[in-house]
Amino acid sequence: MERFNLPNPRMVAIDLLARVAESDSYINLLLPGFLTKAQVPDSDRGLVQELSYGTLRWQLQYDSFIDHFTAGKTLSPKLRIAIRLGMHQLFRMRVPTHAAIHETVELVKSFERSAAGMANAVLRNADRAGFDNLLAECIKGKRPEEVLAIRYSHPAWVISALRSALELDGKREQLEELLAANNETPIINLAALPNTKAADYLRSQGLEPGQAAPTGFLASGNPETYLSTPGVRVQDQGSQLVALALLDVADKSGRWLDMCSGPGGKAAMLQAGIAASGGVLDCLEPIPARADLVKQALNPNLPGNVKVGYGQQAPANTYEAVLLDAPCSGLGSVRRKPESRWRKTTEQLSGLTKIQTELLDAATLALKPGGYLLYSTCSPLVIETNTQIKQLLGNHPELELINANEVLNKISPALSMSTNRKTAQLWTHLHATDAMFIAILRKK
Repeated sequence: MERFNLPNPRMVAIDLLARVAESDSYINLLLPGFLTKAQVPDSDRGLVQELSYGTLRWQLQYDSFIDHFTAGKTLSPKLRIAIRLGMHQLFRMRVPTHAAIHETVELVKSFERSAAGMANAVLRNADRAGFDNLLAECIKGKRPEEVLAIRYSHPAWVISALRSALELDGKREQLEELLAANNETPIINLAALPNTKAADYLRSQGLEPGQAAPTGFLASGNPETYLSTPGVRVQDQGSQLVALALLDVADKSGRWLDMCSGPGGKAAMLQAGIAASGGVLDCLEPIPARADLVKQALNPNLPGNVKVGYGQQAPANTYEAVLLDAPCSGLGSVRRKPESRWRKTTEQLSGLTKIQTELLDAATLALKPGGYLLYSTCSPLVIETNTQIKQLLGNHPELELINANEVLNKISPALSMSTNRKTAQLWTHLHATDAMFIAILRKK
C-alpha cells in the first residue's frame, strides 16, 4: 500500500539537534521520542541516527569549515545545524553530492528561505575544495592544540586535559589514537546480570562476547530484541567492570549502598550479584526522574530500596560496600554522548570536584570498618580522578588503597591493566569501553 506524508529524516535530524542545543538534553534520551513522534519508518531510523550523531560528533570541525566560507557573517543556530548536516553527508556518508546539497538547501528554504543561497554556496564551495584541502586551509597557522581540536573535533581544553591523563598512565603518545576512538560509532553492548540465565540466552542467540567484561555481549541488530529477557541490559562494558570490581572484593552477604545510582545500570548489576548471598542493596539518587529509572532497573523480587536524596544522607558505619559513581564531566563517554564534549567547561569542573569531595567524605562515613568503597567516574581527567583519591587518603588515614588493576586483571585478563599504579583507568582506544576511572579503598 502506498504511503504518503512520510517524514523527511534530514529534517527530523535537524529538529533533534536543535532541541539538543536548546534544552541541554542528551541526544540518546531524546532520539527515541523524536523517532516515535515523527513516525519515522524503520527504514529511515538508522539514517536519522547517523545524521544526528555524526553531525554532533564533528561539530567543531564543520563549524571551522563553515566559518572559512562565511567570515564576518552571522548564521542562525538552525541554519548552522543544517549546513553541518550537509557537510556530514558530503564528507562522511555515502550520499551523492547533488543529493547532499539539494536536500539541505530545500530544507533551509522551509525554515529560513533567505539563507538558502548561503547554504548552497557554502556546500558547493566545500565540495569543490575537497575535504583534505579544506582541512589544511582551516588548520594553517594554528597552534598544535588548535590543530588537533579541528582535526578531531574536540575542544582544545579537553585535548589538554586528556593529554595530562594519558601522561599519568605513561601513554602520552597515544593521544591521537584516543581522540580518533572518541569519534567512532560504538557497538551497542549488552550486560548479562550475574546469577541469571541471561548469559546463556545471549550465547544461544549467537552474540559475540565482549572482550573487556565477562558479563558483556555485543548487540547484533536491534538491541530491543533481547531486552525482554530477564537479566539483559544495555550497558557499556566499562560500567559493567565498575560493578564487577566491587562484587569481587566486598562481602556479598552484607548491606550495600549505591550512592548516586541513576539511571540504575550498575545498581541492577550489584543487586543481582549480592542477592544470592543474602546481601541487600540500598540506592540513593537525588534526581526524582533518575530515581524512577533506578526503580525500573532493579528486580522487585530481590531485596533492596531506592531512596531519593543525596549521598550525604547515608547513615554512618552501616555498609559493607559503597559504590560512588560520582557526578563528573562525562568526558570518558563522548563516543556515546557526543554532546558531552561541547557541554562542559573548565569553569564547571570546580563545582563538580567539590561535589565529588563531599560525596567521598560521606561514603567514607557510611562505610563499616573493613568495608570497601569503590569510587568511579566516567572521566579520565586527573582533577576528577587521582587528585580526588590523593586528597581523600590525606583526609582519611583510616582508608587504604587497594590495587584496582590487579582486581580488573583477575576479572578479565584480556584487559592487561598495568599494576604499576593502584588506581585503574580504562581507555576507549585500548579497551573499547568508556574511559572509566576506578579506585578501590578499604576502611581499616
